[in-house]
Amino acid sequence: MNYQVYRLSLKETAKALCLYLLLSGAVAFFFYRSLIVFAILGPGVFRFLRFYADRKKKQRLKALKEEFSETLRCVGGGMNAGLSMENAFLSAYDDIKLFYGDESLMAEEIIKIRKGLEVNIPLEESIKDLAVRSGDEDIAAFSDVLECAKRYGGNVTEVLRATADGIRGKICVDKEIELLIAEKKLELRMMEVMPFFILIYLGITSVGYFDVLYEGIPGRVFMTVCLAVYIASVILAEKTVLSGLTMRSRR
Repeated sequence: MNYQVYRLSLKETAKALCLYLLLSGAVAFFFYRSLIVFAILGPGVFRFLRFYADRKKKQRLKALKEEFSETLRCVGGGMNAGLSMENAFLSAYDDIKLFYGDESLMAEEIIKIRKGLEVNIPLEESIKDLAVRSGDEDIAAFSDVLECAKRYGGNVTEVLRATADGIRGKICVDKEIELLIAEKKLELRMMEVMPFFILIYLGITSVGYFDVLYEGIPGRVFMTVCLAVYIASVILAEKTVLSGLTMRSRR
């Protein structure tokens, strides 16, 4: 599996299409009250599908990193019990299957490692292949250290423990940061949808109040400006939250 490329399943594609139809329908109705605008927004679905696939790819890489960290912990335990590194990796399959399921990412990777060992492909080559396919810097760093340790000798168990602790430490920090900003994210989502609820409320209680904004060129131009300001504010808010997450993680 190439973790740098994500192909949406049929179910995910249908979900993304429904979400885009909902968003484009909201824009066409609340800002223009026009089916023509809804049709014009149609081709944008292809860009939205790429955006959705990129988001799912990042989620998959995050899951892989977490499962890889847990795998290293299990491998370290197996080596402490006297198993060789290769056998420790293979024995970690049962624990990973118990924690994440037999269709999890690392469960499939361990099966691939087992098949590689059966045809005399060294463990370090399989880990290096995983590092290349994932593009994750922590897995790549472990691959390099493992290759050096196997080639020149060294305390492989200690290397495993230190690498696993480092990866788990990063994951724990990220989770703590996500919990800290979860409330802010919820507030952000409420602020993003609040203008639409206001428009719905005024549309029900004051029928025809906004009709002038949907008639004639001046009204269309004004609503277009409002849409641009709304999109810009959403992007700015999202970047602010993400930048705060990045700064905290670097600390």
